[in-house]
Amino acid sequence: MKRFIAKIFYFLIFPTTLATVIMLMVGNEYSKNSHEVNVAFAYEKLEELKDTNKIVIVSGSNGAFSINSQIISETMSMPVVNTSTHAGIGVRMQFEIYKDLLNKGDIIVFCPEYYSSQSRLYGEGALFRILSTHIPKAYLRMSAKQWWYTFKYIAPHFIGALKVINCKPFEGPYSARSINKFGDISYKREPQEFKTTYNFKGNMDKETLSYYQYLHDYSKDHGLYLVYLPPCLNESNFFHQKNQIDSLTFFMEQNEIPFQADPYRYVFPDSLFFDTPYHMTTKGAELRTLVLIDDLKQLIDTNHF
Repeated sequence: MKRFIAKIFYFLIFPTTLATVIMLMVGNEYSKNSHEVNVAFAYEKLEELKDTNKIVIVSGSNGAFSINSQIISETMSMPVVNTSTHAGIGVRMQFEIYKDLLNKGDIIVFCPEYYSSQSRLYGEGALFRILSTHIPKAYLRMSAKQWWYTFKYIAPHFIGALKVINCKPFEGPYSARSINKFGDISYKREPQEFKTTYNFKGNMDKETLSYYQYLHDYSKDHGLYLVYLPPCLNESNFFHQKNQIDSLTFFMEQNEIPFQADPYRYVFPDSLFFDTPYHMTTKGAELRTLVLIDDLKQLIDTNHF
């Protein structure tokens, strides 16, 4: 019996594990030259500011494209680090990468997209593309459940990396060169026509809910001020999904992790959006930022932290 088990290990498990490790070691040239480099940039900035109180923005690309951190920093008189990147990295990893670099008294602005399934929690293909390219040591932060859920994306990650192996530095809003010193997309963005329509769920699965509750408890235990705000969204998508968003908002209130601002405050005209329902124009990002600052000030003034 022991021989049989040993054979299974040597001829099946060992080669599979070795192949997986090799695939994870391969970085993605597109990611290397894209705005996803912000994951490594944000890590370095947080290391520099580890002992300094700061505002840290944790979000998918709605935070990268639709927030002006310079305005926040100047208005609130605090350094700002925008860690936002492709939402496919997953909410869990967005926090786990940086949590040891957060300091008591830091303000964490958490505004993930409305999509609230396990793929939003654990990540998709972008998870491996970003970690393998920019911060491979973060693989040590992945939980067993996360590995189990995302294992199916490893081979596609490897194939995708081979397809873009000759990718060179490029210009545009998705370029690494578009990231400013705060971590925002600084490339000038004008309105574009797009027909993207999202479909949201009116609740969260148990594992996503459990992690959001963990974020709340971790922040409280470590003296962090967690501010849970809605993402920005264009009018047409918001009102198309109004019932689902209202249901999700009620669900979160019932589970004691409510938005700390009305989602309607973060709904803006379609004319203020760039190329997706979450990516705002340069002007739109400034307007969204003013709303965000107003909410932060109100929470501070009323001791809602």
